[in-house]
This record gives sequence, C-alpha cells and structure tokens, in this order.
Amino acid sequence: MQLRKAILASVLSAALALSAAACGTAENTQSVSSAAASEHVAETPTTSPEATATASPTAEPTVKSTASPAPESNEVSENAEITAEIEAMAPLLEAHILAQMNGMAFDANDPVYFWQTAAFAVDNCGMTFYSAETTGSALVLSRGVMEEIVSGLFESAANEDLPDIPDSLSGEISYDADSDTYARPISGGFSVDIQDCVKSGDVYTVTAALIRDENEAEPQAIFTAELVPNPREDNTVFIYSIRTVKQIS
Repeated sequence: MQLRKAILASVLSAALALSAAACGTAENTQSVSSAAASEHVAETPTTSPEATATASPTAEPTVKSTASPAPESNEVSENAEITAEIEAMAPLLEAHILAQMNGMAFDANDPVYFWQTAAFAVDNCGMTFYSAETTGSALVLSRGVMEEIVSGLFESAANEDLPDIPDSLSGEISYDADSDTYARPISGGFSVDIQDCVKSGDVYTVTAALIRDENEAEPQAIFTAELVPNPREDNTVFIYSIRTVKQIS
C-alpha cells in the first residue's frame, strides 16, 4: 500500500513537471515570436510617401528692346510770310505746273521733264537776267544763266552739270556749242499766284494756283511745292530750290 502511494506520488510529480515545462515553453515561444516580430518591424521602417515638388512658375525672360525710340521732332509747322524771295519762285513753280499739266510727272532725273521744265522757266524769267539776248523770235541765255535757273528748279540739280537736251525737245530749247548758249522760242500766257506758305524747319510748303489771266474767276489748277535753301553757293536770283511739286486740285 505504501509502495502504491509512493509510485502514484512520483507519477503526479512527473506530470506536474511536464505540465510546467510545457507552459514555460509556450510562454517562451510566444515571447520569442513577439520579440522577433518587433525586431522585424524595427528593421523595416515604414516608407513615408515622397512629397511631390511643386514646380516654380517659369518666369518669362525679360527681352530688352533693341529698337531705338522714334526721335521727337522739334520742328513745328507754322504759317510763314510770303516774302519777295518766295514770290521770286513763282516763275519756276509755273514751269513745273505747266509741265505736269501737259501730262508729265515730276522727275529731276528724266532729261525730257528736266528740259521741258527749264524751257517753260525761260519763258517766265529769262528776260530778268541782264545778259539775256533776243535773236529773232528766240531768247538766248548763257550757260551760267541757265545753271542759275536750273538751281532753283531742282534741288538735286543745283550743283550738277547740265545734261544733254533730248532730240525730242529740239523745237523747245536748243544748245549752241560755239557760243555755249541756250535758245528758247519766246512764248507765254499764264501766271502763278502763291496763295499760302507754311514753314517747318528750313522747308517752306507753298500753295500755288495756275491762272490764265487776272480776270479769271477760278484757277486752272492748284499745286503744292516744297522749297528749301538753294544748295548752289553762288546763286544770285533764286534763294530757294524746289524739292517737290504736286497737284492737289
């Protein structure tokens, strides 16, 4: 009987030992698993989402203008007195007007326009030169006088040599090489009235009316012309030169 109790006690003690060992193993296993999990979490940090950079607005490049500012003109147009020097240009203005009334266009480089205008100018002012002579029905002028007239007729021709006369104008004006003179058949019949004058810097813009005679109520035509200081240094009669002439009515 005593032996059976001893054996039973031994069995119970062994069972308790096994149970305790089993419990301890489970707890240790759970602890190790928890520790391992914690260690795994620590080794693998949670990746924060990358912040998307906000692009700065691209500033438009500053473009420096290379264009020069338009110069301000200090010249002011103003009404000007119609002086005796401006009135002296009337015969030359008439020459241009008559040429254009005959269907020609202002062109100082066109020999036909050049000499037709010069021929008309001789009609209007040739007799005012003391050296002018009449031969039969023609007025004869020296080269110097013709150069003086042309210097007033055309700004661009003031200091240029006189061109040759086109054959088509042989009946209008002619040149004699032996005497170095120019001859123009005498004619006439019109006059020019300078009605207005405006000054801007050294340019005078005049309005001129072509009139057949003093009793005419309405002018034949009205033109404007630009007058500038005569570039010819030894000019004696015409202080101004004609730059442009055009019809306005």
